[in-house]
Amino acid sequence: MTSVSHFQILALNNAQTSENRIHSDDIAAKYGFEGALVSGANVFGYLSQPLVRHYRESWLSSGIVDVIFLKPAYQENLLTIKTEELSSEYSQRNHLTSAYNEKDVLIAKLESWLPRQLPPINELADLYKEPAEVERKKIHWDLISINQAWPSYRWNPTEADNQERVRAQRDQAELYQGSKGFIHPYYLLEACNKALMRQFILPAWIHTGSRLVMRKPLQAGQEIEVRVAPTEKWKRKGHQFIKLYVAMLTQGEVAIEVEHTAIFHIAS
Repeated sequence: MTSVSHFQILALNNAQTSENRIHSDDIAAKYGFEGALVSGANVFGYLSQPLVRHYRESWLSSGIVDVIFLKPAYQENLLTIKTEELSSEYSQRNHLTSAYNEKDVLIAKLESWLPRQLPPINELADLYKEPAEVERKKIHWDLISINQAWPSYRWNPTEADNQERVRAQRDQAELYQGSKGFIHPYYLLEACNKALMRQFILPAWIHTGSRLVMRKPLQAGQEIEVRVAPTEKWKRKGHQFIKLYVAMLTQGEVAIEVEHTAIFHIAS
């Protein structure tokens, strides 16, 4: 089998107007960054592109993906995406995909594999709380109750919604096109970000990593039930972290599970 091709792309910060002001130059500078941060969801999308180009819909349909963001990406950084194949007797495919900036600094890495059998569905997927209007409050350590479900809600990504993200990614893959096109990986993690922002007001925060178990693909036009519960919170070096469990269901079946980690309080 041919190897996954290397890939280059200019990073795009398309979140300047986001409620998360870490995507603005002035607030990012206050925390010691060179400028506004490109979203982790965007970088995840870039990492996925050569893999999807190689494996097509099979990469989106089944498998496990673990992404971690190590350094910031900034507007118009030229990112080089390199993929190496890892040997594994327990997996039908296993790759490590890494993103480097123009200074050859590793900024993110993604491991993806297709085990011969996916792990059992997390029991947290059964945690269900009736949909309800959420009175958003500014996030605070004491407001985060571990393993307590937040109100579930419906997500209805349209073709237009998906295409907006595809254009931001400058992704030419045909499988994202059309009224039933596959949901772009960038859009999947953006939806997890919004699950957090739906519950809390977060003036400035940083997505640090995600682990996805993909059981079946999600497509534009589907009605998707989203169930969310925080599973961990911790403090390190002045930062405060949260990890969410996010289950996305179609027709009552779990399609995708995500463990989504963020710094919700950035050390001054």
